[in-house]
Amino acid sequence: MPTHQSLGGASDEELLQRMVATHAERFDAAFWTFFDAHAGRRLPPRAVMVDLGCGPGLLLRDLGERYPDAVLHGYDVTQAMIAHARQLTFKPARVTLTLHDVVTQPLPLASATANLTSMSSVLHVFDEPLPTLAEIRRVLAPGGIFLLNDWVRQPLSTYLDYRRDVLNESGPEALKRAFRLFPAHNKYTVEDWRWLLGEAGFEVLAQTELRASHRIFVTTPAR
Repeated sequence: MPTHQSLGGASDEELLQRMVATHAERFDAAFWTFFDAHAGRRLPPRAVMVDLGCGPGLLLRDLGERYPDAVLHGYDVTQAMIAHARQLTFKPARVTLTLHDVVTQPLPLASATANLTSMSSVLHVFDEPLPTLAEIRRVLAPGGIFLLNDWVRQPLSTYLDYRRDVLNESGPEALKRAFRLFPAHNKYTVEDWRWLLGEAGFEVLAQTELRASHRIFVTTPAR
């Protein structure tokens, strides 16, 4: 599976530091307002929560603060991310953080046991997302929620402006990195994501744009 590092030229440590530094902006009050309204109200207090591509574990930590009785599972393909996550303090007593590649191996979870599965800025990297979506659907309990937060297609000029003005990247090397990342980050339109989710057997309950570069979809297995 190609990683963000191989696509953008950043090292594991550089990517880790960037994700930590921008976490509060990406998962701000507006995100949690949307989450509570469309996903959180559907979850039981002792929910089983899975963050697939959990990165440094900060979203999983935040979920645990809101659901201290939850059972948390985080999976990532990068050792540095899992190592960082294991240093965090989690409110829930049951937290599992595992180095795992869902492209090559099924999730080590029983079918129909997860109440929430999330993926943030990860699925677009996969060459073929449908098998992973099928695996997510397998582990979701009836009425469970799959929260997809990922890049959507933008014009090249808009994307370059975003990296310059929002990510504060400038200079020749940053421009080269932006052109390398553009095909991956701009692979799918909103309609493409909705089609993929429907093809994989998910019903979209809600969606929103909190950043022009991303869309968030709240979905559940279709009946």
